[in-house]
Amino acid sequence: MFGAPSLLRFRHRRFYILDGTHIFLVENALFKVHATQLSRTSIAFEEMFSVGSQLPLTVGMEGSSDDHPIIIPELSMNMFELFLSVAYNSWKPEGPTHDDVLDLLRFSNKFMSQKARDVAINHLHERRFQHKPYELLALCLEFSISKFFVPAFRRLVEFRIRDIPGPVRRRLGFEVWNAFVDLKELLDEHNRIVACEEPPIVTHSPYCTDNTACFIDWRQLWWNSMARFLLDGRNPQKFHEAIERFQELGPEIGRVNPECWKMLLQTVKNATAFCLAFDLVEETAQQLSAALITEPAPMLRKAELDTLGLPSREEIL
Repeated sequence: MFGAPSLLRFRHRRFYILDGTHIFLVENALFKVHATQLSRTSIAFEEMFSVGSQLPLTVGMEGSSDDHPIIIPELSMNMFELFLSVAYNSWKPEGPTHDDVLDLLRFSNKFMSQKARDVAINHLHERRFQHKPYELLALCLEFSISKFFVPAFRRLVEFRIRDIPGPVRRRLGFEVWNAFVDLKELLDEHNRIVACEEPPIVTHSPYCTDNTACFIDWRQLWWNSMARFLLDGRNPQKFHEAIERFQELGPEIGRVNPECWKMLLQTVKNATAFCLAFDLVEETAQQLSAALITEPAPMLRKAELDTLGLPSREEIL
C-alpha cells in the first residue's frame, strides 16, 4: 500500500499544521499534526507513537515528510478530519452532519477514542428530536448506546406499526420489534378498557340532589366524549390530549352535578389507570436496554490509567 501518487496529493486546508510533528496520508490528503494531540485522543495512536517514541524523526522515516507520510488506508479523509476536529476541538463553522457523527462512532470503535465517542453521542442526544425514534434505537443497538434508548423507545410506542419502514424493522432486530408489537397490542387493549369503563363515582357531592341522574349522565358523558377521543379511528388521542379535551366539556355535562364533575375530573387527571400504560412502556424499555445494550468500558489511555493507579493493558496481558 503506497497511497496516492505524489502528484495527486494535496495538503489539507485545515489540518496541515506547520509546526506539527508527523505527516499522515489519508486518501489523497496530507495531514501534518502533533503526535501528542492524537495520543491524547485515541488509544490506538497513543500505542502507535509509544513504539520507538524515544527516537527522533529523521529524513526518510515514515511521517517525516510529504514524500514519506504515515499511510492509513482503512480511513476516509472525512473520518480522519473529524477525528482531528475532536482532537484539536476545531470544527468547521457548520459543525458535523448526521453522517459525520456516524463516522465518528465508527472511528471510535476502530481506533479506541473515548472522546470521539462522547462527542458523537452528545451530538446525537442534543438533536434527538430531529430524528425518528426508530432511527435512534437502531443506532443505540449498532453502537451500544444506552443514553437515549429508553426515551427513544417511549417515542416509538406513539407510532403506528405501519408507519415504520421495513428496512428499519430489520435493523431494530427481533427482540425490539417483537416487544414493540406485543406492547402495542397490550396498550390498545388497555386503551379500549379505559374507554369503556368510566371511573366510578365513589361518593357524590353533598350538593348532588339526584344521584341516579348524575350517575347515568356521567356514564353517558364518558362514553360519548372520552371514549370517542381515545378510540377515534381517524385521529385517536393520547391520554393527556383526551383529558385536556374532556375537561373543556364544562358547560355540556348534562345532569352531572357541578361539584361531582369537579371531583370526577380530578380523579381523571390523577390518571391512575393511565399511569399503568406509562409504567408498562417504561418497564419494557428498561428491560430491553439492559438485555441488549452493553456499553463499552471507558477507553482510558495509559496516562489516565497511571493517574488512577490502574494496570495498563500490557500489564494485564
